Amino acid sequence: MRRIVVTGLGMINSLGLNKGNSFKSIIDGKCGVKRITCFDTTDFPVQIAAEITDFDPNEVMNPKEVKKADRFIQLALKASKEAMIESGLLDAEGKCEASIADRFGVSSAAGIGGLGNIEKNSITCFEKGPRKITPFFIPSALVNMLGGFTSIEFGIKGPNVSSVTACAAGTHAIIEAAKTIMLNGADRMLVIGAESTICPVGIGGFAAMKALSSRNDDPLKASRPFDKDRDGFVMGEGAGALVLEDYESAKARGAKIYAELIGFGESGDANHMTTPAPEGEGAYRAMKAALSMAGNVANVKIGYINAHGTSTGYNDLFETIALRNVFGGKENVPPVSSTKGQIGHCLGAAGAIEAVISIMAMNEGILPPTINQETPDPECDLDYIPNVAREAKVEIVMSNSFGFGGTNGVVIFKKV
Repeated sequence: MRRIVVTGLGMINSLGLNKGNSFKSIIDGKCGVKRITCFDTTDFPVQIAAEITDFDPNEVMNPKEVKKADRFIQLALKASKEAMIESGLLDAEGKCEASIADRFGVSSAAGIGGLGNIEKNSITCFEKGPRKITPFFIPSALVNMLGGFTSIEFGIKGPNVSSVTACAAGTHAIIEAAKTIMLNGADRMLVIGAESTICPVGIGGFAAMKALSSRNDDPLKASRPFDKDRDGFVMGEGAGALVLEDYESAKARGAKIYAELIGFGESGDANHMTTPAPEGEGAYRAMKAALSMAGNVANVKIGYINAHGTSTGYNDLFETIALRNVFGGKENVPPVSSTKGQIGHCLGAAGAIEAVISIMAMNEGILPPTINQETPDPECDLDYIPNVAREAKVEIVMSNSFGFGGTNGVVIFKKV
């Protein structure tokens, strides 16, 4: 089976417009949650989010083209450009070399896609009639247009696939890319997970489900994964990108290798639309599958786990239980943290962003903290790296993603 390595990374979220600035802010314990500025929240029960307020899409797109792409696509282009430049696979014109284009694919992901454009054009249709709908509406809102725009941007002509699996989509996109390379469908894959749903119907919809924290007067403390006083997640937006490549190809061209993907696992809960399976049974099976592929718990010394850790009651509890069961007791569970306390829950982008964070933590020898750990929850009793980042030399990291509909994905990376 072909070995899969990571040769490029990119990231944008509420704490930074690139992976370096973002990761530093995460390690420093900063929080990107604030009052929403992109629409009037006066009548909304939830008025906070991890919004990106300093991004200019004109920096990554021709100004004439900006209106043709929803914000989640614009964010994706920002992160994917960073990853592609790092990979060393672009020519002087910013395109991948013609000789490799046919064997270079895209695996994209979003949980919802262009929700803001769907909302805006629905209002236009009902208030002004269908003839006033912009012709760019549908192409700007489809999830697979992430792959469409990025493939055009970089001249990538290989397989172009998309994952739309709620909050597990970004992780599933990594897995789909790996499978494509392993089965010799491509030599390289650009993975891109992006989401931007901080809009009236997005915030209103999740608030109606009672899924969001309502700490409007204390946004920096609103997202508090694994804390006893957690009251829901905070919406985030952003994008994460990874270039996956066949190891022999990367080695032959002297590419910088950030990590090797040594294991992945997927499962379904078959339990409830939004609530995880009791005691995290589905999450348990996904982690076990990833560890089995990597070489099993006894032989694979996981040094750090980036948890799904949403700051909701059931998710944090059941993920904790699943981790205890996977590793054979809480004393055997490696250090765990959730970075959603700082950048919010980026839904379909979360898995890609958190994979980038996990790989950077492994390479830089420092583990991100779980901020807002103030009141211990006796039922969530693991080492969550509370509040302060921790220096640690780790060789293997794991990243978890679990989505509505009971869809689960886990990836394991190793330092090369």
